Amino acid sequence: MITRLGLKVIDFFQTVWEVFTLFLNMLRSIPRAWFYRRQIFKQLYIFSVSTLPIAAVIAVFVGLVAMIQATYQSTPIVPRSYTINVIFKSTILELCPMVLALVLAGKLGASLAAEIGSMKITEQVDALETLSLDPVGFLILPRVTAGVIMLPVITIFANLIALFSVYIVACHMTQWVSPSEFVSGLKMNFRAFELYFGNFIKPATYGFCIALIGSYFGLKTHGGAAGVGRTSTNAVVVSAVLIVFFDYYLGALLL
Repeated sequence: MITRLGLKVIDFFQTVWEVFTLFLNMLRSIPRAWFYRRQIFKQLYIFSVSTLPIAAVIAVFVGLVAMIQATYQSTPIVPRSYTINVIFKSTILELCPMVLALVLAGKLGASLAAEIGSMKITEQVDALETLSLDPVGFLILPRVTAGVIMLPVITIFANLIALFSVYIVACHMTQWVSPSEFVSGLKMNFRAFELYFGNFIKPATYGFCIALIGSYFGLKTHGGAAGVGRTSTNAVVVSAVLIVFFDYYLGALLL
């Protein structure tokens, strides 16, 4: 048991070092980003268009669930504008970025790992080296760039839909609050940094983790079709763990 535990610890630190090395190699390929512009634009399109429908569905129900929970726990003593403020901040700072990142880790992370893993076992990655193309710059840099750029865009889109769904249900369908109370709740104790934190900093970090981890496990694929399945699963699990990890530490350090 001690031997197995020691091997697991060694594998963990080896994986951390390999991911860090891959990150450094990606940084070295940034000066040639214009050479890989076609791949970058392609990944920007994949990360945006293919994820907007699922982001919209998630955002609607995230907003509605936040409203239900807040109204259930509210009391007549507390003004309803305070409840709207709680819904607004919990949705912008936590619920939408977190839930959306976890879902996209399952969708995009598994897709990246499976795509690059299939290229690895069919020796297409080795063919890139034969053609004097850097696999890191050709495969990893466009995907990480797309993740860092498009996750904040998708999160902003999802946050707007979530707040709009809350507004429609709270002000018009149930008439729980008036539009003026809703607006005053949004303005209450407003800080611009909260918008930057929930719409840019956290999503960009999550997108970086999803793209880098998915690409890393894709490059480590071996063992045929079964290996592709294993790497896809590992990419999703590790990405989800990192998302939760950074969700806590970013909030502890910056809020």
